[in-house]
Amino acid sequence: MRCVKYCFPISKPNIPNTATKEENMRKLTMASITALCLAASPAFSLSDKPYITVADVDFPGLLPPPPTESSMAGKLDLQAILDMQKTMNPAREAAIQRDLPQDVYTIAGSVFGPGFTKEKFPLTGAFIDKVVKDGGVGVGPIKQKYKKLRPFQFSKDVKSAANVATATGPTYPSGHSSTAFEVALVLGMMVPEKRDALYERGWEYTLNRVASGAAYPSDAEGGHIAASLAIAGMLKNPEFRTDFESVKAELRKGLGLPS
Repeated sequence: MRCVKYCFPISKPNIPNTATKEENMRKLTMASITALCLAASPAFSLSDKPYITVADVDFPGLLPPPPTESSMAGKLDLQAILDMQKTMNPAREAAIQRDLPQDVYTIAGSVFGPGFTKEKFPLTGAFIDKVVKDGGVGVGPIKQKYKKLRPFQFSKDVKSAANVATATGPTYPSGHSSTAFEVALVLGMMVPEKRDALYERGWEYTLNRVASGAAYPSDAEGGHIAASLAIAGMLKNPEFRTDFESVKAELRKGLGLPS
């Protein structure tokens, strides 16, 4: 029988194997080059195509119009803000300031913990940014359709901090509320263990926006409807689903959850 290299070794003179050393050096060099290439390029890139377009969902037809300020519903809308502001305290004021940024780390950070950062979950942040941007087709055009004044613009009784009052665009539907519920909807599907907590946080984020005087309760409701319509439309897009699974893997692994 012919002996191959996996047979028991036979005693041989101890002659340095220069070929093996050269081969090892070559492998080491190639491994280093590969590592550098991997470090220089992203492991995964999100689709550059929109997850949803105006042709995919009839937002104008499905989103109800906001109540006019003179209607009973409109008056109740305003009164709800004034009632919230009567009980304003330093803790609520701090929460309003904390929740001004519209990003996934601000919205979901208290649910996932202090380790949920852009540095540790970059793909999650990029994905949600794209979801919110693409979902804007159900928010921006509707705002321009109704051009409803913000509460602090309509009533001098509504008080808003200076950096809140910079939001002078139309109020309905609320972009902050839409973002909050897009985060809750998407991340709740990825991490069902935290689904209820994500929705609770979405409501908290929404109420802080209303208490700030920048949005009516009906604006928040419109934002929630727009978010639901947008995500329902995106789920029909194969490219969204592919990106969703990649982000889900990053998120669950980073949170120490089973895949």
